[in-house]
Amino acid sequence: MTPNSPVTSRPALPVTTSATTPRKTDTRKPNAPIEALHINRRLDLVLDTIATHNRLIRYAPGYRIQVYVGNQRQEADAAKLLISQNFPELSPYLSYNQPTYRLKVGDFMRRLDAERYYTSIRRLMASAQLQPDKVDIRRSLLIK
Repeated sequence: MTPNSPVTSRPALPVTTSATTPRKTDTRKPNAPIEALHINRRLDLVLDTIATHNRLIRYAPGYRIQVYVGNQRQEADAAKLLISQNFPELSPYLSYNQPTYRLKVGDFMRRLDAERYYTSIRRLMASAQLQPDKVDIRRSLLIK
């Protein structure tokens, strides 16, 4: 380096022209479409494997509306009947953990869909609550 030259952090490399650099020749065979078909078959196989795996997944995180919580079986059945009459598309889930009955309805993947039904159910039953839960994916696709 000379005393008047600017300080650089990279060393200067000699400039080469394309005439001095040897070109690589194309080594591909003329049967490239056959390779593409082979890749497509492998891709289809991978996609089929993923689709098969996805069909095995039954439950996903989502939302349900808890309609009743209490100790009386008759009240839980009455709430279930009321909901099934007004919202036949929603699946009811009655669970019992001694001494409490819980009635939850719906299989909602998105909170927005759950809130739409929640406002309607809340008019019928003031004690209804929106809760995160594991939902059945196939049933959630049936709710409109």
